Amino acid sequence: MIIKLLAFADTLSILALIGSSLLPQKIVLLMAIYLIIKGLAFILIGGLFPNFLDMLSGFYLIIVLFGISHWIITIAVIIFLGQKAFFSLI
Repeated sequence: MIIKLLAFADTLSILALIGSSLLPQKIVLLMAIYLIIKGLAFILIGGLFPNFLDMLSGFYLIIVLFGISHWIITIAVIIFLGQKAFFSLI
């Protein structure tokens, strides 16, 4: 149950990244903070690499709020979060 909830939140993070120029900044910032806290929590529990990428995705989402983005990094973050959400829902 909790894994499906985290997958749903990852999907919302993807939507926040895609719509970062249209959505209110507070929503995008909330999703960035979610990714950073989730990554940090799971790093403390165990696995390092995927959770570190969660934290990097959160920091990238904050950078996007300042209008600094690159399409290759954005696509990579979307694919990373999308595959995590997909495999969590299966």
